Amino acid sequence: MVKFITEQTAPKEVFPEPFARTIAHMAAPWTLGTQKIWLGLDEIQPHNRSNGHSHQGQEEVFFFLGGKGVVKVDDDEIEVGPGFCVLCPAGSFHQVINSGDHVLRFVAVVSPSFTPQNFNSSHGQKEQRPQS
Repeated sequence: MVKFITEQTAPKEVFPEPFARTIAHMAAPWTLGTQKIWLGLDEIQPHNRSNGHSHQGQEEVFFFLGGKGVVKVDDDEIEVGPGFCVLCPAGSFHQVINSGDHVLRFVAVVSPSFTPQNFNSSHGQKEQRPQS
């Protein structure tokens, strides 16, 4: 049996400024029944950013589809645009910043998969980067 979901029907998380973004849960245990991966479609509004956070025991990869921005991984930063793929190693602090005037659109893949609880705890804007 083929399982599928569309961008239009996927459950979405919508965050307010300064983290104005929408994350569509495309492949998750609660959408397609995935066991090992979570895949989301992320759109960050112009001049907004993701909340900085980390995922203990989970790798994350971003593949950028449109817009331009900056990805921070621990103490490193890279400017990104369409066609860039960035790895966030397990446990690394990471943040995506939309530095442009257009929506920054990218696919995010996490392994092992999020549960609803660890997605909410890491994306709830509660975790901040430790001050050096």
